[in-house]
Amino acid sequence: MTRVPQAQLGLAYHPLREDQLANPYPLYESMRKQEPVTFSPEVGAWLVTRYRDVQSVLTQPEVFSSRDVKNPDLAPSALAVLQQGYPMLPVAIDSDGLDHQRFRQPHQKGLAPPRMTQYEGYIRDLANRLVDAFIDDRHADFIAQFAYPLPLQTILHLFGIPEDRTAAAKQWCEDLVALLYGSLPEEQQVECAKTVVAFQHYIADLVKERLRDPQDDMLGIHITYRVPGADPLSFEELVAMVCGFIMAGHRTTVDSLGNAIYLLLRPHSRWRRLSEHPELIRTAIEEVLRYDAPVQALFRTTTREVMLGGMPLSRGTRVLVIFGSANRDEEQVSDAHNFDLQRHPNYHLSFGHGPHFCSGAPLARKEMRIALEVLTQRIPNMRLKPGQQPAHFPSLAFRGYQKLEVLW
Repeated sequence: MTRVPQAQLGLAYHPLREDQLANPYPLYESMRKQEPVTFSPEVGAWLVTRYRDVQSVLTQPEVFSSRDVKNPDLAPSALAVLQQGYPMLPVAIDSDGLDHQRFRQPHQKGLAPPRMTQYEGYIRDLANRLVDAFIDDRHADFIAQFAYPLPLQTILHLFGIPEDRTAAAKQWCEDLVALLYGSLPEEQQVECAKTVVAFQHYIADLVKERLRDPQDDMLGIHITYRVPGADPLSFEELVAMVCGFIMAGHRTTVDSLGNAIYLLLRPHSRWRRLSEHPELIRTAIEEVLRYDAPVQALFRTTTREVMLGGMPLSRGTRVLVIFGSANRDEEQVSDAHNFDLQRHPNYHLSFGHGPHFCSGAPLARKEMRIALEVLTQRIPNMRLKPGQQPAHFPSLAFRGYQKLEVLW
């Protein structure tokens, strides 16, 4: 049996509490220094906080399985609603081995460099159209008016979904995230489940249409691609895959863009410097991702007995890999608590590591680069609105702002 100590810093881990949502990093630092692998009764898992231990988990998928990444504790009434839709099957994020490759390889083909070049014009045009819509107002909610629509409309475009579905897709994905990664009362679970079912049925109709009339888009690739030695994706898997990919393919970029603007405007001299030296945008993006990771933590489950960070863990033990802590590990990153626009090299873990390294990383980086190029060129005097206290979404896995007011 895994030994659970009586007194530990894990007792202080309350990831959805307001103070820790605002700034979890002091607690992370204490854990790294005193109890790098420690049990949290709050989430029922061992917290892994040091860079080397996180990296060890991510490079051993045969020992630390991804099968329970999504493990919501849902009320029977919410489960009854979900039965009206399609099964929430494992996809790339929560599968292992050959099953993982069945989802990952089509993702990679759809986001290969030649296709990424094709997407650049669409993303830049979209970014400029979004700025056009609010630039004369001299103020904006950056999240609602830019950070959210840019990656969401891009991922919808990749799947051939029209822009007029943007508002519906936003609600679909927000409720899917809340259901899978939040901690909701029963009534809200039921409402989110209804939205998720509507999402599934829309995507199911889209898959049926593409099966009748294949196209050379992301969905067409997933329908036709075959991993050698593996079964093709079933209809139900295609529905689950598209729902998951649309959600994951924009949500973390929304948060990354919001985190970037907040960090780059505090102090404003960073924004001014970036506007004057656009060649710094690429290193600035990597530092934003390191300093305030959009994906803070994900679960893994041990498949056998293993020693991790000096702690013996038995088979079937859940661990929570905290990327946000690993990225600020002083043993790995010099001056880790300092935000450095020119930090290089920057070996952060915000896109993961090993077999589960995020296949959407090239798209996210492209969207962030184009966004910052457009914004620094067109609104070089952008500032944070004084007096606001931006709140983070209450999420264990994701870290981003609900609203961020800017003016110029």
